[in-house]
Amino acid sequence: MFLRGSIYITSNIQVIYDAPLDGTKIINLDEDERTLMDNEAVLGGMCLLPPVEALIAESDGNEPLYDCIYSDHLRAPFQMQFIGAIISFLFKGGKLLLYLPSGYGSSNSTGYKLVDLIYRCYGVHIGMIEEQNPSLANCYYDDSCIPIWLNLIYSAHVISPMDYLYLYPIDAVINNQPVINQLIAELRPYGTTYQEQIDYIMHLHKAVHRNPNVHQVLRRI
Repeated sequence: MFLRGSIYITSNIQVIYDAPLDGTKIINLDEDERTLMDNEAVLGGMCLLPPVEALIAESDGNEPLYDCIYSDHLRAPFQMQFIGAIISFLFKGGKLLLYLPSGYGSSNSTGYKLVDLIYRCYGVHIGMIEEQNPSLANCYYDDSCIPIWLNLIYSAHVISPMDYLYLYPIDAVINNQPVINQLIAELRPYGTTYQEQIDYIMHLHKAVHRNPNVHQVLRRI
């Protein structure tokens, strides 16, 4: 399993209080962040909540617009960085528990929308503790999103460039421009032009899958 950790969400504050002290981190989605912030295991996660524009669309009964605005919000740079930290923590086997108090939003749908859109955007299904339906209650991951996860994990400097190339699926194209620039900066590949450096990295990606012990000859400064 690529992501070895687990992530769940609850609206029951008692579940948070009863959470085992085994390294579990809690992300507080309560508007009143003071509710749980005395605990050193608690992190604020207000950035994951829908923006005001989405809530207006919700109050107008325009669910497609709500979904569009909220989805764009979760793909914005700051939110991507925050979600990248979550995925990095799951990659290392961490346990996460999100707290979202009931009653948030006019139809109390924020929790369901958050779970649905995070899964659609990032392939991470957050288990909903209060649900009986296994498809909602369980935490699971869509491995087709491994390239997305790796781009976020590598951008967060959690893994080395060679680990990134080794873990990145051989049949997937590396086309994230910031990641390519980071690979060039860290690997310093041979090449007199930018394109030659990219070509070398793509060659190295294939080579490290053929032989994990392959060593790159780095350009000397």
